[in-house]
Amino acid sequence: PFDGFLCVSTRNIEGDFRRSVRLEGPGSIPLLVWSHPNDPLLPDLPWACDAPSVGRDLFGVPAAALTTLGYRPMRRAVLRAEAAGELRFLKVVQHGRAALLRHRHELLHNAGIPVPPPVDSPAHDVVVTLPVPGVPLAQRLMVNGASELDPRALVGLLAQLPPTARNLPERPPWSARVQDYARAAAVVLPAENERILVLASRVEEMIRAAPSGPVVPTHGDFYEGNLLVRDGSITGVLDLDSVGPGHLVDDLACFLAHLAVLPCVDARYTEVPAALVRFQQAFEEVTNPFALRARAAGVALTLIAGARRPGQDAVSGTWRADALGRLRVAEDFLKPDGTSPAS
Repeated sequence: PFDGFLCVSTRNIEGDFRRSVRLEGPGSIPLLVWSHPNDPLLPDLPWACDAPSVGRDLFGVPAAALTTLGYRPMRRAVLRAEAAGELRFLKVVQHGRAALLRHRHELLHNAGIPVPPPVDSPAHDVVVTLPVPGVPLAQRLMVNGASELDPRALVGLLAQLPPTARNLPERPPWSARVQDYARAAAVVLPAENERILVLASRVEEMIRAAPSGPVVPTHGDFYEGNLLVRDGSITGVLDLDSVGPGHLVDDLACFLAHLAVLPCVDARYTEVPAALVRFQQAFEEVTNPFALRARAAGVALTLIAGARRPGQDAVSGTWRADALGRLRVAEDFLKPDGTSPAS
């Protein structure tokens, strides 16, 4: 009997993939089906999910203890591997993309940025890194609003990104796809369709009107989930896939938007509203406040659809309240008086 799980995608991709089958779904929708971990676009995922292979190739032992930390089908996966008292993290990427990601790790590590150092990987499409110290910033935000962390430390960290990072491929900021995310938000909150579309148009108008500042090296997905801290210092910077040229205001707006929606996600983030005021005031000292708020609103809008998570009932009031809270956060960033969602 089959004891794993199957993945099904409606994504239209060409080619023949090992251990995948094509089926016809309702309404003649073409489906691609595979058994995990035989992801058609992550060819080295089977190796990364095989405890004996990872144990032998990375640690020289019969098997490693593996934990899947994240899996986005056909995009990427992250696993934790432990054996012989040592720890490694495995990031499985699409074919041909590991070299550039490893280069990003090496570039920032050599510049003194506290990123996970890369080590040799026996799999072509897996980036293997060592751990970095610290606890997730989200944990400190829940405890005390991360009061021991000076917001200027985040600005200083971004300023230390090596200039050569501007030569990496450019990726548009989250706020650049406001209309796409607005449509996704309207799907989960159909009753708020007009409200969402009005918000998206306002965000686009404000972004066009506000100066974005010079092109500088940026992280590209800068928020509390990708930062580790200890004793008021940033000790780890994670998820380097989007490092490249961009604008400081977009990195800081990304951080603000994610920070502002945390109380929508979990009521225990009682200290976040005060922290948001503190971080926003510091960020407005180094960016155009109008541009910062517009982009923060845009990022918050991109987070609305994510409030509805797999396995939740379509009529669940829990996720709907979360989604509506995120919508209010986005709107509050655009208040004419400039007040933040926390004020």
